[in-house]
Amino acid sequence: MSRIARALTGALCLSLAVTTARAQDAAPLHKGDLVRFLTGSTYSKPEIAAIIRRACLAFAPTARDNDNLKDLGATPAVLAAMKTCSENGNKVARAEIATPAPIRPMEVDLPYRGFSATAGTVALFTVTIRRGPTPLSGVRLLLHGSREIPGGAQAELTANTDRDGHATFSIPAGSTAGNYNLRIADADGVEMNGVTDFVLTTLPSAPSLVKVTPQTLDIGAGARGTREVTVAVSDPFGNPAPQLIVALRQYPQRSDARMPTQVTDRAGIAHFAVQAAPLQDGDSLVVSIGDKPYATLRVTAAAEITTLLLEAERQLSEGSVTAEGAYDSVLQVDPNNTRALIGRGYILSSEGKQEPATQDFEAALKDGDDRVGALTGLGYLALRRSDLTNAATRFSEAMKIDSSDAGAATGLAYAELWRIDPRQSPHRAAALASPRPTTYPAEAANKLRAGIDFFAARNLSGADRSLSSAATAAPAWPDVYYTRALVYQAEGKTSLAVADFQHYLQLRPNAVDRGAVTSRIGALDRSPGQAFALGILPGGGQFYTHQPVLGIVVLGGVAASAVWALKSSPIIFTDPFGQPYQAGTKRKNLTTGAAVGGGIWLLGAIEAALHASSARGDPYPPSSLAVTTRKSSELPHLTPTVGFDQGGPRLGASLSFAIR
Repeated sequence: MSRIARALTGALCLSLAVTTARAQDAAPLHKGDLVRFLTGSTYSKPEIAAIIRRACLAFAPTARDNDNLKDLGATPAVLAAMKTCSENGNKVARAEIATPAPIRPMEVDLPYRGFSATAGTVALFTVTIRRGPTPLSGVRLLLHGSREIPGGAQAELTANTDRDGHATFSIPAGSTAGNYNLRIADADGVEMNGVTDFVLTTLPSAPSLVKVTPQTLDIGAGARGTREVTVAVSDPFGNPAPQLIVALRQYPQRSDARMPTQVTDRAGIAHFAVQAAPLQDGDSLVVSIGDKPYATLRVTAAAEITTLLLEAERQLSEGSVTAEGAYDSVLQVDPNNTRALIGRGYILSSEGKQEPATQDFEAALKDGDDRVGALTGLGYLALRRSDLTNAATRFSEAMKIDSSDAGAATGLAYAELWRIDPRQSPHRAAALASPRPTTYPAEAANKLRAGIDFFAARNLSGADRSLSSAATAAPAWPDVYYTRALVYQAEGKTSLAVADFQHYLQLRPNAVDRGAVTSRIGALDRSPGQAFALGILPGGGQFYTHQPVLGIVVLGGVAASAVWALKSSPIIFTDPFGQPYQAGTKRKNLTTGAAVGGGIWLLGAIEAALHASSARGDPYPPSSLAVTTRKSSELPHLTPTVGFDQGGPRLGASLSFAIR
């Protein structure tokens, strides 16, 4: 084919293409075409008016059609183009056909390529849609990627442009911190020019969840060093909160205490190395962010304290004062620990350190955790000072709080016993020998007190019943048996009295009055009547009553009197010449000697009987409530005496008595 032929063929094809394009552009528009244009986002309203003028209409619009199209967004320019076409019989003007308006693609304007919002909030993002300089209204947009935001919309968001071409998306920031890629797209799939991608960064919201590890801070005792503490901070959705200043504030605040601070890392965790030495059991560490407290870490030394207290009280129960060191260790970390204060108070009390002991007991009393124990400790401290009145007051106060407390009841029984019967005061050292004195059931202590009161009032049967009940309730209480032995003695139940005295010595083998009790047991085994009867044999009563020297004196006196009484003397006469001569013998001292010997004999028997009676002692306690009765030491003591001079033996008796 020649070059001319090819040129003609190309020109023909171009002419056909242009004709075809013009024919397509000039095709009359149906009502459906107008609806599609107005509801779509491809063309702006001025572009739709230009299309109508180029193609005109394939129908004659009615007033109702105009109203419906107006509702769909037809502007006055669109309606004017429709009217012009109708008035021209839908014939397109030649000028419109010759100069078709070019159609430009839509363009997107983003305010920024990235923005941030806190979790749980809704972010507003506004874009502008235009074609050239003309803003496009009624364009329906989609936000791809919005359904991928955790805790967000769970769907692709949509927005429509207003008359200024602005479309605003309300984007839920979701619940999980992170970066999310989003893209703007036309709902009908029309291609859009410009940058359509941007990034949403979801940030953690305000901190609200704080987790402290460990949940309690065990500081132990002694050299305590440091303890590791971690604080994890997150928002309500569990997102870590980095770069926050976290403080640990000690409560109660002490002047020398510092408030450490740390900054949370990317995982929202702050790490602390807490000095344990300034802390005490029962303190708290308050976790604060800014001025707001979020959590509390309790400080405890409970495990260490429990171990130390158990060991200290074991040692204390064994009577060892080495428990003081264990109590000191407890009080280093828990200065108000009531058990440690009371335990150390007992040790100081037993060591005679009255002032420090008083301070410990009163500190425990002020705290109020164990008022009964503190009052009881003060009572035993008063007993050790022999302040029986104050001791009874303290014990009574303790029993008003708890009438079943064994320590208070036992102490009150001791105070009453030693007040009513001071003769038993020597027992105080044995009863209080242990730092924490041995206690007995409250029932036994109450019965002992009742027995003491009955005995002081000379109600022997009541005293017998009460003390027997006390012995049943507390079979290992030495003082009960000693007091009941005195009651048995007063009742004349000698064998029972001896048995109780012996039981007392068994329970208290190192009793300070062991010698006196042993002598009393021996005296109870000897009857005054039998002592008098044995006095028939001169000195026999004294040997029976364990007075051998006096027995020898009595025996010697009777023997000497007998010798003197039987001594013979010659009968001398004088003859007429004045010469003396013997005319037999006579016993001129017989009557006197017999009288002296019999007197010594009788006085020895009487003395033996009196001694056997007085050696038993007066069992009754001295009391203003009792009938006035003289003690055995106040009874007259008759002691026979024998002497010799040139005239022979001389008989006498000494009478001793107390003058009050």
